[in-house]
Amino acid sequence: MPPLALLPVGLILCSLALAQTATPVEVGVQPLREVALPDRGTAPASVIAPNDSRIAAEVTARVARVHAEVGGTVKTGQLLLELDAADYRLALAQADAQVTAARARVALAEQRLQQALTLIKKRFVSDDAVLELKTGVQAAEADLDVAQAQQAVAARNVEKCRIVAPFIGVVLERQAQVGATAAPGTILLRLVDLAAPEIEAQVQATQADELPHATEIVFENQGKPYPARLLRLSPVVDAAARTRVARLAFTGRAAPPAGSSGTLRWLTPDGLLPPDLLVKRDQKLGAFVVESGRARFVPAPTAQEGRPFAVALPPETSMVVRGQQGLNNGQPVTVANGAR
Repeated sequence: MPPLALLPVGLILCSLALAQTATPVEVGVQPLREVALPDRGTAPASVIAPNDSRIAAEVTARVARVHAEVGGTVKTGQLLLELDAADYRLALAQADAQVTAARARVALAEQRLQQALTLIKKRFVSDDAVLELKTGVQAAEADLDVAQAQQAVAARNVEKCRIVAPFIGVVLERQAQVGATAAPGTILLRLVDLAAPEIEAQVQATQADELPHATEIVFENQGKPYPARLLRLSPVVDAAARTRVARLAFTGRAAPPAGSSGTLRWLTPDGLLPPDLLVKRDQKLGAFVVESGRARFVPAPTAQEGRPFAVALPPETSMVVRGQQGLNNGQPVTVANGAR
């Protein structure tokens, strides 16, 4: 090997030898778990009710009576509003009559078939006649099924004229006016569930995975904190906002009624290191740790100067918190008295 080629190798060996024999540098150390800053996350959030329903008409009819007013509390199944059902009751009566007529036709067809079956033994009726009568019974039964279906539809339309509360709630809005005609889809009332409200937050996709591991979660509204816990975290990322929807429940007293907006804040155990521990070596940012009496440089690929940064190390790792600026990788160190 040419003598010049041996020069870099010799320099490296000399550097290592110097590192091995260099005078130990006094540094201060602390466990990573004591140095780490809490990782704080925030997201816009709002209080929502489990159900916020706009009750709409399902049939065309005139509003006859309104039994619930704005601000009133209603129970499940309580009558909220009545539509004029006169036309639908007439349709139901007509459907009932059609069912009665269809049953009579079925009975007549069955009676004729039985007579034919008796006469066929005496050869007074042909096989074709019997077959025709059997077909007549089947057709009459089919007509009865159609009439009964129409009867059920008519009865259902009568029921739709009585609008009842689907859950315990409070009436927030009333659009229905007595005497006005409501069409299918016309909003009549707005009913909000009185069950425990939930929190809905739009969490940035880059922070969402932290939320299930949070040690503390609070919803802040008008400067007041309300402790919460995670219920569900959507796995789907909104393509436009790059957020994921989180649903949370209050663990203590709830924030003001549904519609309140605020900020969701949380802390996670995987903290960040303070920026004053960050150093640069070989064009890489990172921090020093102490292992077996020597300093070891640990790169932090995502670190940015002047900002807290993360390193993938166990919580018990001895981090150099004083004297790190003059350290080199592999340099022997001693821990200052009183330092941990």
